[in-house]
Amino acid sequence: MSFIRKHYSCTDFDDAISFVHSTKEILQLLRFITKQVKIPDPVNRVCFRTSIINRRPVEYSDKFLEQFDEADLFVIEISSMTKYLYQGYYLHHLAVDKRFHFYLESPTPVLRDTKVEYQQAEEISNDIDKIVRFVQPRKVLIVSHINAAINGDASERLGPLRCFFSFRSSIPQRQITGPKPVVLERRSELIQLLRTITREKEIPFFDPSVILKNYRQKRIIQKEEPGLPPSHYTEFGGKIVGRLYAAEIKKMMGNS
Repeated sequence: MSFIRKHYSCTDFDDAISFVHSTKEILQLLRFITKQVKIPDPVNRVCFRTSIINRRPVEYSDKFLEQFDEADLFVIEISSMTKYLYQGYYLHHLAVDKRFHFYLESPTPVLRDTKVEYQQAEEISNDIDKIVRFVQPRKVLIVSHINAAINGDASERLGPLRCFFSFRSSIPQRQITGPKPVVLERRSELIQLLRTITREKEIPFFDPSVILKNYRQKRIIQKEEPGLPPSHYTEFGGKIVGRLYAAEIKKMMGNS
C-alpha cells in the first residue's frame, strides 16, 4: 500500500516479497517473515509475486524480521476468498492465473497440480483470529478491496445503495439516483463477511468503497485490460484513499 507511505513509515513486505490476497497467503507470509516456515526453491518462485515477476526466488533477509518486530500496527488487506494450494504452500495467483501472461513460465506440475479452492466464512474467521494472535500485542486494521463497479463509472449510480462503515467518514453523504452498478458478487460477499466478522470480534475495519460516495470511479480506479476487474487506484485515487487510511490509523493509534 504505497499510498500509506506518504503518511507513515511502513514495511516493504509488499514490494520485497508479495502482495497477498487471501488469509492463507497472509498467514504464510507472516510465518515466512518470522522464520517459522522456509519456502524452498522451486516452490518459492511461484509463491510470491516478486519471485514470479523477477523470475527468481525471494531470498530471506533479517531485515524482514526487524521490520516485523518494529511495527506498531498491521494493516491487513483481505481481497480474495480464493486460495491456490501446491505441495502444502499457498501460491500467488499470477503463477496459475491464465488472465495474465506470467503463468506461461510456471512449471507444468504447478499448473497441473495446483488446487484452486474458495474459502468458507468459518475458515476466514478462524484465519483472522490467527492473524490477530500472530501480531499481538500490536494493533490490526482489517481492510477490504474497493467494491468498484465493473460496468463503467458507478459513482453516479450509488444512490439506491446503503454503505456501512466501521468509522465516521469525513466524506459528505449525498443521495444520487441512477442505474444500479454491477459489482463483483464474490467481492461484495467478502466485504460484507469481513464487516460482519470484524464487528463481532471488535477489530477495526475499513472498506475503501467509501471513496466512491464522493468521486467518480474513473478518477479513482484505473481502467484494466478487457476481462479484468477494477482493482488498482489511479494516482489521484491513491492520494485520496491514502488520506482516509491515515485518518483511521491516527484514530487507532490515539494521536487524534
